[in-house]
Amino acid sequence: METKAETAPITIERKKPLGQKTINQADLDRVDAMMEGKQSVVGLAEYLKDVAGKHRGTEGGKADLNSHFEEFVVREEGDIKVVSLEDLQGKLANAGVGVEILGVESIGNANQKVSAVVQGVDRNNPQSGYERPVVAEGAHMIMAPYAVEANGQMHVFRTIQYRTGEAVVDTPRGFADSQSLESGKQMYEVEGSGERVKANLTRVIGEEAGEKLLNIKRIVYLGAPRVNSSFVTSKSALFGVEVDYDTFVQSNKVLTDEEFVRRREQLEHEGLMGVVIDMNLDQYVNYKRDSGINRDIAADSATDIVVMDFLADKLGQVQAKLEKKDEGRKSFVNLLKKMKEKDPEEYRKMLEKSKN
Repeated sequence: METKAETAPITIERKKPLGQKTINQADLDRVDAMMEGKQSVVGLAEYLKDVAGKHRGTEGGKADLNSHFEEFVVREEGDIKVVSLEDLQGKLANAGVGVEILGVESIGNANQKVSAVVQGVDRNNPQSGYERPVVAEGAHMIMAPYAVEANGQMHVFRTIQYRTGEAVVDTPRGFADSQSLESGKQMYEVEGSGERVKANLTRVIGEEAGEKLLNIKRIVYLGAPRVNSSFVTSKSALFGVEVDYDTFVQSNKVLTDEEFVRRREQLEHEGLMGVVIDMNLDQYVNYKRDSGINRDIAADSATDIVVMDFLADKLGQVQAKLEKKDEGRKSFVNLLKKMKEKDPEEYRKMLEKSKN
């Protein structure tokens, strides 16, 4: 009985930084040392209990904390309504309930939580600190699928989701794994995540596309940045995924620009869900600038890095050619100088010939 040959595991490349660092770590360390203890971030309950610099009120500024007032859905006398924190406090007091609601920790699902924190806390200054919400979201795997045609033209791909009543251009992504979601610690080992990348990308472009349309040529780990640590507490792993262009575009889920515009105008819901847009570099630049397209620019970072790496490689190749050409020119000039010294007559003939 014949056994199917085992598929070689997908390996992950690590992209090393190019050139010099743009940030001096010593400067960052110096600022951290200077501000240590003066810009703490604490939970709202801890702030009100232990720091007690400001109470929650309605004035703001140095008077109190009023930047994140929640609203609550309540049922009152058979009616369902949304009430402010102030209204709810009044209702509880009138009902004789000795509970004061100070804030909320909202858990949307297993992967997301919103809570109130106070940042900029200086324990020596009772008037310090400003309240703001923090989004704790499970670690994402953000994927940047791209392809390079035989002629050297680069293409990047985007998915389309239907949200808030119109089509939103989105970046392929998926949650990393349950372990990192629960612990919030460093994501799985990068080197062993190739199959997860492939599985997530398959899910995003549609199971019906089949594995044949995911002819992955290489996967590059691009880093794990935070979008904004003041609001989002988790890191996201970025992966550049190079696929074979001719194979990938066989999918009927890859649309031309004209077809995308037609479907958007007609608001064909089925045509907008889960489709993939194919963009060359010129189109990608215009997409980034187009204010009429809803998209998550922060989640574009993986594709941005892939595009910059591609262009940097191209510029490096051009620079190498120019340097080689310059070396050839210098060698030729040196050869002429030596010829002039050794054989002036032959040198004169060569110059005359070059003029003609």
